Amino acid sequence: MRRRPLPLNSLRAFEVLGRHGKLAGAADELCISLGAVSRHIGIVETYVGVRLFDRHRNGFSLTDKGSEYLRLVSQAFDQLDSATTRLLDDRDQPRLSVCVFTTFASEWLVPRLSSFLMEHPEIDFRLSSSVTSKGIDREDVDVGIRRGPVGSGMDADALYCAEYYPVCSPDMLRRAPGLNSPRDMLRLPLLNTEQQAGNWSSWLAYAGVGGLDIEKTLWFENGSLAFRAAREGVGVALGQRHYLVEDLIAGRLVAPFPQAIRRRTPFYMVYAKRRANEPHILAFRKWVLEQITDTEMRSTLIRNHPTDYLEID
Repeated sequence: MRRRPLPLNSLRAFEVLGRHGKLAGAADELCISLGAVSRHIGIVETYVGVRLFDRHRNGFSLTDKGSEYLRLVSQAFDQLDSATTRLLDDRDQPRLSVCVFTTFASEWLVPRLSSFLMEHPEIDFRLSSSVTSKGIDREDVDVGIRRGPVGSGMDADALYCAEYYPVCSPDMLRRAPGLNSPRDMLRLPLLNTEQQAGNWSSWLAYAGVGGLDIEKTLWFENGSLAFRAAREGVGVALGQRHYLVEDLIAGRLVAPFPQAIRRRTPFYMVYAKRRANEPHILAFRKWVLEQITDTEMRSTLIRNHPTDYLEID
C-alpha cells in the first residue's frame, strides 16, 4: 500500500512546539524564525483537518486531540531516531544496551563484567538499571534481565530461580549471643526493601515466626544497600544466594538458619526474537549463561548452606 506524503518538517515543528509550549523555545531548537514555526503548525493543522493548539497570550496549549497526536508523533520520531542511531552504530562498532534490576547490576553483573569486556573490546557496552520490570522493557534495550513473564515478540534464556534466606555478619553473631532459632531474630534489626517485603513475610511464616510488624524493620531503597548494611553489622538482611555467593564463601556473611525460600518463576535474560542471533547479543547471552553456571558451581563451596526449602510463586 502506498503511503501518503507527509509534511515531515512541519510535523517536526509540531512535535517541538508541543514540548516547549512557546514559539521562542521551538524556534530556538529548530533554528528557524517564529513566523516559520507558526507556518509549519498551520500546514499540519490544514493537513489533518483538526485544530491541534489553542492560541493565547502566553503561548500555545495543546487541545485534547493535539495531546493525543503529539504522543503518537513523538513515538514515531523516537523510533526513527533509534533506528537511525542503531544504523550509524553498526557502521563502526556494535552497541549493546543492557538493562537489569539495580541489585542484580551492583551485586552480580558489575563484579564479573570485566571478563566480558576483555573478551569483546569491539562492543560498545551500555549498562542501565531499574527497580521495575517496566524500566527494563524498553525499545532501546537489547538485553534485559528480569523475572518472567516474557512479552510477545521476545525470547528468553532461563537463568536461575531466586533463593532467599537471612544473612548477617559474623561480628553481629558475636554481638548477639543466643541466636539459636528464627524467633530469636525478633531481637535484632531486620533490613528490608520494597522488593523484599513479601519475601521476608514468606520466610518468617515458613520459619514459624509471628508477632513481627514488618513496617518497623529498617528500610532501604534496594537490596544492594541492605546487603552492604548486613556486611557492616547493622542487622540481618534477607540474602539472595546468587548475589552473595562470594560473601558467603569468604565468610563476610553467614546464614544462621537452615530455612530458605525459592521462587518457582525464574529470572530470564530477554531479547527480541528477531535479534537473538546478532553477534554482540549472542556473545553476551553466551557469557551470562557461562557466568551463571560458574555461580552455581561456586555455591557448592558455601559452608552451612540452607537445606530446608519452601517453594513459592
